[in-house]
Amino acid sequence: MTEKLYYIEPYLKECEAEIVDVIKEEQKILVVLNKTPFYPEGGGQPSDTGSINGVKVIYVYEKNNIIYHQIEKELKCGKAICSVDFERRFDFIQQHSGEHLLSGVIHKLYKGNNKGFHMGEDYVTIDIDIYPFTDTMIEEIEREVNRYIYVNEPFVTYIVDKEGLNKTSSRKKIDVEGDIRIVEAKDMDCCPCCGTHVLRTGEIGIIKILKVEKYKGMSRMYLKCGKRAYEDFKVKHEIISTLSKKFSTDENHLIKNVNKQSEEIFNLKRQLNDLKIKLAQEEAIKLINDSNESFIFKSYENKSFEEVKDIGEAISKNPYICILTSLKDKNILFINNSNIKISCGKVFKEHIREFNGKGGGKDKTAQGAFESLEDLDKFYLFLCKMVKN
Repeated sequence: MTEKLYYIEPYLKECEAEIVDVIKEEQKILVVLNKTPFYPEGGGQPSDTGSINGVKVIYVYEKNNIIYHQIEKELKCGKAICSVDFERRFDFIQQHSGEHLLSGVIHKLYKGNNKGFHMGEDYVTIDIDIYPFTDTMIEEIEREVNRYIYVNEPFVTYIVDKEGLNKTSSRKKIDVEGDIRIVEAKDMDCCPCCGTHVLRTGEIGIIKILKVEKYKGMSRMYLKCGKRAYEDFKVKHEIISTLSKKFSTDENHLIKNVNKQSEEIFNLKRQLNDLKIKLAQEEAIKLINDSNESFIFKSYENKSFEEVKDIGEAISKNPYICILTSLKDKNILFINNSNIKISCGKVFKEHIREFNGKGGGKDKTAQGAFESLEDLDKFYLFLCKMVKN
């Protein structure tokens, strides 16, 4: 059995221990200590990392009351200096403690139960058996959970048995035999837990709910606590400051200005689209007037394929076979609205690959794309010759 120093002193950064076993297992090197400050993965909390005698600890797990430390290279049994990556540890402490308080508030206010918990490197999620959460509910939850932080009450831990668990105010009952570790912040939350936590609620700093989404008939809540919440605010503040400068306004009027400009852009895009369609129609009329046949062939060097398709759309209202290309985008458009029996899609399916192109379509229209202008031009000439014949 490994003595668990992280329970005795969760803020322990460095200590001496004894390496009692070194195990090589499936290209992994595992070290067993007589006592350890490293928290093993469990209870939704990732494991600690750090070093043992200067060798990096990359993963820690527990099995049969023995804690195994996966390290990068082999060590020998004997004295060990253990150093915990405390920045990582304290981050997880803040997140885990914040999750407890948030779950406690939700249970207190709305009788919601935490049915799942995941602590990632970037954010924390909890799954609550309530759906939906309104904006008013989220505001009330955030206000109350941060009030819990400000009162700066202590987190306490103690051990009970199965019978003793029923005598606690735990929001969660578990059916296990043996000792059960309870983590409690008085009048805020009480719950069985094997993780590490802050000594007092004030050390969490702040809790911010980022978003809530539907998940398996419940609600999945994303949150950040402490330094993570600060870093998130910092990034978003920089974005808001940049946008405020760009729109020459303060943050209170930013949304109004953004909406105004978005509306202006929408109207301009609509006007531009109307103008493009009008130009396409005029170009279609010119091509029809210049044609003495039942077909129209044209390559455009500087028009986008979207512009070419607008021209094709205008021509297709008349009884013509139309072959248009955009040399700019290396695309081709084939339209048959005549009485001549040519299936555009079938022609593309049977021949376009011979010219290293990709594409397809239906009887009356098809389109394709090419990597090179040379291949596009060859296919264009092939189609023109086929139609003429």
